[in-house]
Amino acid sequence: MILLAIDTALASCSAALYSPAEDRILAAEQQAMDKGHAEAIAPMVQRVLAAAGVSPRDVTRIAVTTGPGTFTGLRIGLSLAHGMATALHCPAVGIDTLTATAAPLLAAEPDLLVVHKAGATGQFYAARLVNGVTGQLLFDGPDAVLALAENGTPAVIGTGANDIVALARTPLRRLTGFDLPVASGFARLAATCPATDALPQPLYLREPDAKPQPAFAAETIRLATLDDIPALARLHRMCFEAGWSDGSLGETLSSPGVTAVLAERDGAPRAFLVLRSVAGEAEILTLCTAPHWRRRALAGKLLEAALEMLRAQNVLAWHLEVAADNGAAIALYGSHGFRETGRRKGYYARRDAAPCDAILMTRTP
Repeated sequence: MILLAIDTALASCSAALYSPAEDRILAAEQQAMDKGHAEAIAPMVQRVLAAAGVSPRDVTRIAVTTGPGTFTGLRIGLSLAHGMATALHCPAVGIDTLTATAAPLLAAEPDLLVVHKAGATGQFYAARLVNGVTGQLLFDGPDAVLALAENGTPAVIGTGANDIVALARTPLRRLTGFDLPVASGFARLAATCPATDALPQPLYLREPDAKPQPAFAAETIRLATLDDIPALARLHRMCFEAGWSDGSLGETLSSPGVTAVLAERDGAPRAFLVLRSVAGEAEILTLCTAPHWRRRALAGKLLEAALEMLRAQNVLAWHLEVAADNGAAIALYGSHGFRETGRRKGYYARRDAAPCDAILMTRTP
């Protein structure tokens, strides 16, 4: 068996190849870095393989640190481990960052307190290892970490060790040179970890900084009322050069057979459709969506709602006209069964361009 160990959990990047049969590290490399793990780890693995004269196909197990650690760093190492394990059809095992940091000392130090700083939060990741057994992982302030050091004289290591030693009421033994997990240091331990079919997963001891967004609120489709006229007229003027005034929209909605359907989001109309139905046929007078709310399927949902409503009233023939330069609207209507039936040349005036044709479209059963 040849084991490839990788670590990107904290402020370094490392890779190592270990042969359990020979009980030796075949090749290893480590580089301190606060960022840039994604660019560094894969080339580092390639160099380690080349230095050992080992093909990737010879790797029979992969080990990776699972955390706690930086969110991005953990995902980089785990993604590489998952990808290689899948490609090479070999197991991948995970080892927590605190145990990985302590691994080189487990044979010599029966009592270890591993403490890592949690960024600039003022808190720490910590665990106490007695005779190689990792106790409960802790994420808390310095007082809780100091409580872990009671009842004995553990040696203290890790990126937060200096802080804890300075705050301790009684002297603690500080070991230097073992503050970060190193692939060559935990590879031997990882070779003894039981392998499973499951891929290792990240270990987080605190909530992510990014909070879940509120649940998505679906739009409300409803018939417009006279109270909606000011908001709908304002929306119409946002969409068209010759948008309707409150008066013209109110007059239209007061005409026989005219109905308006609107899509409401966050308590305000975001799209609306006005139609007129007479003698079993209907005409769409306008359909518009607020600019910042386009590409959210609101117009399509309005069309579907209006079609369903008029179908129940035995209105089966639909007509409309649309500007020939409005490709998005033409595509929308086409997807709902409307087909071109004629044109009106130069029907729509354009402020800075030549007049545009109106395309007549009809939808029938």
